[in-house]
Amino acid sequence: MKKPREQRIAMKLAVRIWGMDAAGRLFGVDAHTIDITPVGARIEGPVASLQRGAVIGIRCGRSHARFRVVWIGQPGTKRQGQIGVRCVDLGKYIWGVALERKMDETSNRVSEIPVDAALSN
Repeated sequence: MKKPREQRIAMKLAVRIWGMDAAGRLFGVDAHTIDITPVGARIEGPVASLQRGAVIGIRCGRSHARFRVVWIGQPGTKRQGQIGVRCVDLGKYIWGVALERKMDETSNRVSEIPVDAALSN
C-alpha cells in the first residue's frame, strides 16, 4: 500500500541550498520553494547537479536543516530544475510558516493548512 503524502501548501520562500554535487564539488546556490509540507518541500532553482539520495543543507530565514533529495524533475519537462526534499533532522521545521492540523472530511485524513488560511475561512 502506498504511503499517504502530506498535503502540499503552495508557498514561495527564498532558500539557500548547499552541499556536495554529483561530481563531489561543494556548492551553494539560492533557490525558492514552490510548495511546502511539515517534513519537506518542492524547490526550484539551479539544482541540476544534484542526484536523488543526496543529503543537502537548506536555510530558510534563520533556520536550517539537512534534507535528502527524494525526487528530481526530468530534463525537458515543466518540472526541470525542481527537486523534492524531505527533512532528515527529526522534529526540525524550518519554513517559518505556522501550519494548523485540519481533518480532510472526505478521507478522514489529517492535513496541514497555513494558520492564515484557516483564519480567513
